[in-house]
Amino acid sequence: MMNKTELARKIQAIDGLSNEEKSALLELIRGHKKYGLVWEDKPEDIEERLREDLPVLIEDTSRRITPPPGA
Repeated sequence: MMNKTELARKIQAIDGLSNEEKSALLELIRGHKKYGLVWEDKPEDIEERLREDLPVLIEDTSRRITPPPGA
């Protein structure tokens, strides 16, 4: 099997390809798989909802925490 450096040299020597095509091929050779945590560039659903609907907190006096009498 040919090593990546030798293959990259051969790709650079090809005359029938444009520079963009050569760089795309070299990226495919040099690319590697990502393992572990990979973050997506997609916003979460809750982020989209919060852009339009902001939560509003109101005071519920029936649920107030008060000290016991005499304390």
